[in-house]
Amino acid sequence: MVEKITIVLASPSDLSEERKMIKNLVDSFNTTYMRNNICIDLRMWENSTPGMNINGPQGRIDDDLGIDEADLFICMYWKKIGTKLQNENVAGTEHELNLALDSYGKRGKPDIKVFFKDTNNSEETDDLKEINRIAETLQSKGLYTKFSDGQSLNNYVSKILQQEILKITRQRHINPKINNYIEVSNTEDFITNLSSNNKLVLNAGYYDMLNFNNHNNSKVFKESVFDGEQLIVSDISNVTIVGDNSTLLVNPRYANVICFRNCYNIKMIGLILGHTPRKGSCMGSVLRFEKCHDIQLDTLELYGCGTYGIELENCSNIRTNGVSIYECSYGALKIDSSDFQFINSTIYDCNKTAGCIIEATDSQLNFSNVSIHDNHIDNYLIYLSDSDLLCEGVDIYSNSFAGLCNESITYGAYGVNEEGNKITGEDEYFYSVYSTKKTTRYMYQQIKDFVLKQGQIVEAIY
Repeated sequence: MVEKITIVLASPSDLSEERKMIKNLVDSFNTTYMRNNICIDLRMWENSTPGMNINGPQGRIDDDLGIDEADLFICMYWKKIGTKLQNENVAGTEHELNLALDSYGKRGKPDIKVFFKDTNNSEETDDLKEINRIAETLQSKGLYTKFSDGQSLNNYVSKILQQEILKITRQRHINPKINNYIEVSNTEDFITNLSSNNKLVLNAGYYDMLNFNNHNNSKVFKESVFDGEQLIVSDISNVTIVGDNSTLLVNPRYANVICFRNCYNIKMIGLILGHTPRKGSCMGSVLRFEKCHDIQLDTLELYGCGTYGIELENCSNIRTNGVSIYECSYGALKIDSSDFQFINSTIYDCNKTAGCIIEATDSQLNFSNVSIHDNHIDNYLIYLSDSDLLCEGVDIYSNSFAGLCNESITYGAYGVNEEGNKITGEDEYFYSVYSTKKTTRYMYQQIKDFVLKQGQIVEAIY
């Protein structure tokens, strides 16, 4: 079932560009979150259908907007008050604002956000006097914010939309129904019991994720990769995996340590995961999630040579708390068509990676209380493609990189603190692609295509 967030946008006509910007922003959010059955219904007067109403044109607009049923009401003013209504001493925008205030007083909704664009000391007109009157009326309610340009408004609205999405994802999260508490001490027991509604407690020690043979768990299986096999966990839910100085390892360089597919409500706590031998280069991530929802990663260490520490594809409500990612060979995070909260976590010692430390495509990212330090790369630290990143209390220090981010970042109250970083410049970057053993032409082409996005190939041995 699709869950809908209804937003009403009200403003006079002099903010037409800002209205288009908000519509485009909502469209980008819908592109991401419709996959997760979340839709933002943006209602604007431009979308009202022709028709008669006993209260005139504004009455028709009121019916279409449905302000008293909305979750969020966004109102904007700049230099114009708008045309006053025939049967009221207020303009249309103020009329809609009054409806929202009345509904909020009676029902507690919609949530109201009012923005005033800076007039840059313009000569006071009758319209500006009216706008100042509205601002003074709202001041005691703490309902308005000033903005200077389209980018600052974009940042404000993007954060508001992320908060509305977060309300839904939090409501969706249901505490796991744990039927069984199972203590395991070897990989065979771990794989056998890795099923829905189980809580697995791993005793201290090392677990080879591929060291199992016959078992009765159809949800866990091995999948072939170029140099061996990897572990796939599919279609399980309500599972908690707790470690006690427990290390989960995999040996094939092209294998993910664990890949979860179509899984829901998974918690991983107190584990160490990585490839062995520890250092080097590989083509497998540490944790990969595909079409997974409501995932909580707490107090994990994810180390290289993992291609990425965490890789997400078409996932929703993925959260970390106290996760450390280090020594990865391509980057720390690769987020594709997902929403991701990276909280109280650290990225460090990812050096000379083939990609960027953080890469996101068509995704929504929220970083809070994050430390990114001692990473040394010849590329952007962060690369965003059709993605939004909100940063709140992010420390970036003692790194070297060609640039912080290719796109603008949305900053919260505490934003980003940059200190002691080295900018390496805009020189050409060169990589070598080679194989020490026979590989397929398809695999070679995949690697080659990736490197060509980053720089120029200077050596290739097939």
